[in-house]
Amino acid sequence: MDSYRLKGKMIEKKYTQKKMALELGITQQSLSSKINNRTQFTLKEIVHIVEKLELENDLDIFIETKISKMQRPENN
Repeated sequence: MDSYRLKGKMIEKKYTQKKMALELGITQQSLSSKINNRTQFTLKEIVHIVEKLELENDLDIFIETKISKMQRPENN
């Protein structure tokens, strides 16, 4: 998940972590943990965030972007 983009969208839409946590029905600490990739958002939470922040065109925020390096074949 791209936590920087999510935080930016929250700021853009005037959502504090406290306000978003209240809307999601979770603690601010739990939201912080999810934003910082220590735990995962539930699908229900993602849907709620997408609706509140109008992220329909930014769903990739929630997709893991790490791509493992492919090993090169050894030259013989």
